[in-house]
Amino acid sequence: MTPAGALTERVRTGAEQAGFARVGFAEAGRLDEEAAHLDAWLAAGHQGQMSWMEETAEVRKDPRDPKMVHAAKSVVVMAAPYLHPHGYEGPTPARVAKYALGRDYHNVLSKKARCVAKLLRDVGYTARIAVDSKPVFERAWAERAGVGFVGKNCCLIVPGIGSHVFLACIVTTAPLEASTPIARRCGSCTACLDACPTKAFVEERRLDARRCISYLTIEHRGAIPESLREPIGPWLFGCDVCQDVCPYNQAAGATSQSMTAFEPADRWAETNVGRLLEMDEDSFRSRFEGSPLKRARVEGLARNAAIVLGNRGQRRHLPLLDEARLQHPSEVVRDAAAWAGRTLKRRLADGE
Repeated sequence: MTPAGALTERVRTGAEQAGFARVGFAEAGRLDEEAAHLDAWLAAGHQGQMSWMEETAEVRKDPRDPKMVHAAKSVVVMAAPYLHPHGYEGPTPARVAKYALGRDYHNVLSKKARCVAKLLRDVGYTARIAVDSKPVFERAWAERAGVGFVGKNCCLIVPGIGSHVFLACIVTTAPLEASTPIARRCGSCTACLDACPTKAFVEERRLDARRCISYLTIEHRGAIPESLREPIGPWLFGCDVCQDVCPYNQAAGATSQSMTAFEPADRWAETNVGRLLEMDEDSFRSRFEGSPLKRARVEGLARNAAIVLGNRGQRRHLPLLDEARLQHPSEVVRDAAAWAGRTLKRRLADGE
C-alpha cells in the first residue's frame, strides 16, 4: 500500500471509530459545475436574505482559496445519519424538521471531526473542519467522494441510508486516495418536486430559497409573505416534505447507525406551541439551549407558532392569538397573530 493509501485508510478508520457511517475522499480542486450553478442562483436572487452566500461565493467554488486551505490536496467527507425510529414530531399541532429534534449537529459533529483532523495534523498536514459553518459545498464534495449523490431536491442521498444525514468535511493538504463517485440515481422520479407545498423548486436541483419552508421558518427575518403562510401548514421549524416522499428514504427508514446525540429531546413532550407566543429572550434561551431551534430566534419562532396555529390550531387557541395580536412586543409577531386569528376563525366557520 502506498503512503497515501495507508494514511487514507487510517483516516477512514478514525472516522468510523468517531461514529460516522460513511467516509469518502476527493481530490481538492475547483467545482466548475457548481460554480456556474451558484452564479446563476445568486443572480436570480434565490438566496433571499442569506447574504453570506454571495459574500463567500468565490471561496465555495474552490477549497484551495486562500480563505480556506490554500495548498489543499484532498477533501474528506463524513456522513452521520440522524433519523431515529421513534420520537416526537414537535409541539402539537406543530412539526419540527427531524434533523432539529435532537442536539445541534454543528457542535456534535465538529467535536467528532476534530478527532479525525488530529490524525492528519499529527503527521504534519493542515486540516480544516467544515460542518455547515464554513464556505464549503459539502454536498458537492460528498458526491465526488462517493458518499452519495445529490437528488432533485438538492439533498444528498446516501445509498442504504437515505438523505437524513449530516455531513462533516475536512479540507486538508494531505494527498489522500480519491474514492469513486456515485452516479445520480433519481431517474424520472419527481416525487420531491411535486410534493413541495410552496413550489420552491424552479427545476430539479435548483431551489428558490425565498419560497422554501425551511428558509422561511429559520433564516428569513421579518414578516413571511401572506401568500406563503397557509402552505407552511404545521411547520414550526424547517420542513421534511421533499425528503418524506423520497423513495430512497422510504426504503431505508430509520437506521441504528444514528448517533445518540440526535435522539429527539424530551423538550417536545413538554412544549406547548401556544406558549411560544409568550416567551421572552431568557425563557427562549433556557428552553432551547443546545437546540438548532435557537437559529430562528425568539421573534421568528413566535411568528412561526402563530402561523401554525392559524393553519392547524383549535378554538382554544383564539385567545392566545388575540392576546399576541394586541400585546406582543414584536410587530412581526403581532402581524402573524392577526393573520392567524382571521385564518383560524375562517377555518372554524368552514367546519374544518
